[in-house]
Formats: sequence, structure tokens, C-alpha cells
Amino acid sequence: MKPDWHGIFPSLCTPFRPDGALDEEGVRAAARFALEAGAHGLVCLGLAGEVDSLTAAERMRVVEAIAGEVGDVPLLAGATGGSIEESLELARHAEASGASGIVLPPPLWPGIDTDGTVAFFVEVAGAVSAPVMLQDAPEYLGVEVGPAAVAEAIARAPGIHGVKLETGPEGIEAWRAELGDDVLLFGGNGGMYLLDCVRASADGVMPGGDTVDVLAAAYEAERAGRSEEAEGLLFSLLPLLVYELQTIHHYNACAKHVLGRRGVTVGGRVRPPARELGSRSLARLDGYLDRLGLPAAGG
Repeated sequence: MKPDWHGIFPSLCTPFRPDGALDEEGVRAAARFALEAGAHGLVCLGLAGEVDSLTAAERMRVVEAIAGEVGDVPLLAGATGGSIEESLELARHAEASGASGIVLPPPLWPGIDTDGTVAFFVEVAGAVSAPVMLQDAPEYLGVEVGPAAVAEAIARAPGIHGVKLETGPEGIEAWRAELGDDVLLFGGNGGMYLLDCVRASADGVMPGGDTVDVLAAAYEAERAGRSEEAEGLLFSLLPLLVYELQTIHHYNACAKHVLGRRGVTVGGRVRPPARELGSRSLARLDGYLDRLGLPAAGG
């Protein structure tokens, strides 16, 4: 049976200190904010966590730091590695550290084909007892997995229970038709399509962590049948989300600034290929935030 995962699972940022080193206290602060804001689960080591700029040792430290904060809330940890051996090590470490599930994007190794991708999913999923969620994000990763390959992986590895997609409601409907109701489907895109995706049968959404309180409130209102309230909450965020999501790297820099404005001590530093926001970008972002009037952490 699929895990009972639903709702808003923010993909947390990875804070860095001014000298560029991993900021583990900032990692914990971002997790605490998301939990206090009503997150139904947490995701770490995703694209919103600048995972490609982290060493394997840093990825392990991130999981350990967040696992100490989550309590009974599900924590899903990414296990992207530069080789099958590294991915296996990361997945096993995440499970041993207390992660409730593993998120697996397709490997981006030169020359790997669909059969190799499916074999990768099956091998990693078979190495852990925690449920596994695959990721298909061709616009960000440059590789498309597709529902047929996912269905094959699920048939060969019963530990695979879902897919995290970067798609709108039409995509959710198409994947649901291919995979059926027993497979978890989560949307992404920063939460822009939250309500449409949930209405199209998505089990939840994995946005970033900077506006999780508003997105969680919108999800809960929709679930309770208060659709007008849900739309009001989501629509108030859309100008900010559209501005943030120009690219994943721009989003990551924006999210850290938003969290800082809200009193969460994550700093504004990002690692290449992301770049810190310039004065004009900060002014535009601050304008959106000033109009929204989002509450401070703990407020």
C-alpha cells in the first residue's frame, strides 16, 4: 500500500555561512519554520536545496540535521549521486538517519538510456526498506523519464510508491490515467498550480519552503471544501511565485531572501551556478513581499 503522504511537502533550502560552508543551524531553522508553518512533510536535498552544489558528506549532514527536528512528520531525502554506489550510500544513510522516504531523480550520467534509468531506480529502491518516490523534471534536469518507464520500475520494485512531477493539472491527469490510483503523484512548480493539481487528483505538492504557511492553509481550506478561501490564499501568492520561478537558481536565491525577511536565519548566500540577487532584483522582490505582508516566523 502507498504511504499516507498528502498535502504540502516543502523542498527545503540549504543555507550556507558567509564563508560558503554548510550552515547546519540554518538547515535546522529552515526545517523548524516549515514545520511551524503547517507543512505536512519535508523534503531535503532537492533542486530547491541546491543539491548539485553539495558534496556527499554535506548531503549526509543535511539529512542528519533535519532528522533531528521532524518528529512524526515524514521526511523525504534525495539520494542523487554521481554513481550508483554513491546513490546507494546516500539512500541507506538517509534511511538509517530517520528519513521516512527517499526521492530519486533519474541519473544524469553520460550515455545512460531508459533501460539503465529503470535499472537504477530498481536497484536503489531495492536497497532500502523506506518508500521511494521517483522524480520526473525534464525542464530542470534535461532528462525525461515518462510514465511508461516509471510503471516498469514500479512493477519491478514494490518499494517505489510515487512520482514527484513538475507539471500542471493536465499532466497530473495524464500520469494518473497511466499509473492508476495506487501511485502517489505530487506536483511542484513552487506551488503555482496547487489547487488545480489537487483537483486533478494530485496527492499533494512539493513547493519551496519560504511561503509554506500560505500554501498549507490553501490546501487545508480546499480539503475542507472552502474553495473560495483556498483560491484567495493561493492567488495572493501568485505574483511572488511567478517572479521567483524564472529559473531554479533564481528561485533558490529568492527563497533565502524571503525566509530572511520573515526572520528565519538562513542567510542569503548561494553556491554556483546560482548567483546572489542584485540590488534591482532585491528591490523587486521586496516590493512583492511588502504588498503581501507575510507574517514573521512564529508570528
